[in-house]
Amino acid sequence: MQSTATFVRTDGGGFWSCAMTDVSLSGPGRNLDRPRMSALLWRAVRQVCDGGVNAIVVPRNDALFVPYPPGFARVVTVPHSDQSTLDDGTSYYQPVIDIACDGGAALRATSMAIDIRVAADLVGGESFSVRHAAVGWRLYEIATVVYDDDAHAMITFNPPLREAVGDGEQLEFDRPCCTMRLAKPESMNFSVQPWTFNSASVDFIEAPVS
Repeated sequence: MQSTATFVRTDGGGFWSCAMTDVSLSGPGRNLDRPRMSALLWRAVRQVCDGGVNAIVVPRNDALFVPYPPGFARVVTVPHSDQSTLDDGTSYYQPVIDIACDGGAALRATSMAIDIRVAADLVGGESFSVRHAAVGWRLYEIATVVYDDDAHAMITFNPPLREAVGDGEQLEFDRPCCTMRLAKPESMNFSVQPWTFNSASVDFIEAPVS
C-alpha cells in the first residue's frame, strides 16, 4: 500500500492506494474444493464493492514493521472462558501493542502526542490506523518520533488526520488498515481458466472522507 496524490482531494494531504497483483485463488492446502471457494469469495467481494460504490476495510501487509515489544507473541488468540474455540477452530484476536493519543489531536493535524503502554521503540516509518467515528478506519504513517520519556513521545505523520482524535483514543498498530473502494469499476474483474489454479489482481484507493 502506498500514498499517492494523483487525484484531487479536498480533505487535506494525499490519500492511499493499494495494488494487489496476482493474488492466488488456489486456497491453502491440497483440498481441491478450495480453488472453487476462493474464486467464489473473490466474486462475492467484488459484488459487495459494487464497482467502487461501496467501501471496504483493506489491511496493510505490514507484519515486518509492526513495533512488537521484545518477548511478546506476535499473534495473541483468546478462546472462550471454557477454553473452547469458535466453530472453525479459531479463537478471538487480541492485539498486543497498546498506544493511545495523549491529549487529543485536531482534524488535519500531522502531529500527535502519544502514550506508549506496550510497544517496541518507535523509529519512524511505522504505520497505524484510527477507527474514526464518522469516516471509519483510516491509515497513517509515522515520519518522526521524539521521546519525552519511555512512555511518552511526539510523532509526526501523514496524511493529515481525517477526523479529530480524542484524548486516550486507541491507535491500531498491530493490524493497520484503511477504508477503501475500487479504483475503477472493473478493478476486480478476472477470467477463470477451468481446471487450473487461478489468480487475480485488484486496485483500491482510499474512500472519500465526505
